[in-house]
Amino acid sequence: MVKLLFKIKADKMRKEWAKNDAIRDKDNVLPESVEVIKDISYGRHGKWNLLDVNRPKSYNGKLPCIVSFHGGGWFYGDKELYRFYAADLAARGFAVINFNYRLCPENAFPSHIEDCNAALTWLCNNAAGFDIDLNRLFFVGDSAGANLVYHYSTLLTNPDFAKLYDFEVPQIKPKAVGLNCGTYNLDEQIKDDMILKAYIQNQKKYAEHIKVQKYVNENFPAVYIMSAPNDFLRAEVEPMIEFFKTKNIPVTSKIYGTKEDPDACHVFHVNLKLAIAKECNDDECNYFKSFC
Repeated sequence: MVKLLFKIKADKMRKEWAKNDAIRDKDNVLPESVEVIKDISYGRHGKWNLLDVNRPKSYNGKLPCIVSFHGGGWFYGDKELYRFYAADLAARGFAVINFNYRLCPENAFPSHIEDCNAALTWLCNNAAGFDIDLNRLFFVGDSAGANLVYHYSTLLTNPDFAKLYDFEVPQIKPKAVGLNCGTYNLDEQIKDDMILKAYIQNQKKYAEHIKVQKYVNENFPAVYIMSAPNDFLRAEVEPMIEFFKTKNIPVTSKIYGTKEDPDACHVFHVNLKLAIAKECNDDECNYFKSFC
């Protein structure tokens, strides 16, 4: 029943959000300095398992790499909505992987995590052909995408957590991750949230799988966590900062813009027309470069 009810709601929200995102991206153009290799298949789920590789047209040696996990509440979005953002990051000197994953309620947990793992497995197997340096690997994600970054990074850095899943994770670890306007500890929120119930449809079976905080350890990558005053997930930042500190995980944070600025809102950094988006994306990429 939750799946059926949410499907009706999700279809309406998808149309509304797509209209707003089209307005956001109107007149955007891809940087001339970036090439995009599009629609590479990384898995067996058709259009939902396609990715793009963005990289500068001119570079020397191997490139550091950012993998972008798109947002959209686990039920909305694809790589096309992040194409300008991914190319914008690539113009700063990175290879950027921008990938689709299956969405709920049509595909429930752990489908999203399985697709993240398939995309990263593809990257490990194909990095050399795209001049990508896996020793300089970074993740970014916003909103639900930030949750996927948090979840998947924990899988890569705690074998006990990875044992809960029936797939093998690649032997890689990002140097640092960007958690942007995100939500994190779903086990504390699911009982009152229809979206989470549509995402994690078998709560009994996967009760342990969503207790990510329990499995985060000191091996988790360094964190850049950000938000904005009018982000509806703004309150999640400080508790996560304190949590990472208790695990001795390096954490840097910043809140962008002012309460009086309506553009200082949820996932503002994807709106490339905004000055605070440029500031944020510069800051985050410079943070990543400090690990290169």
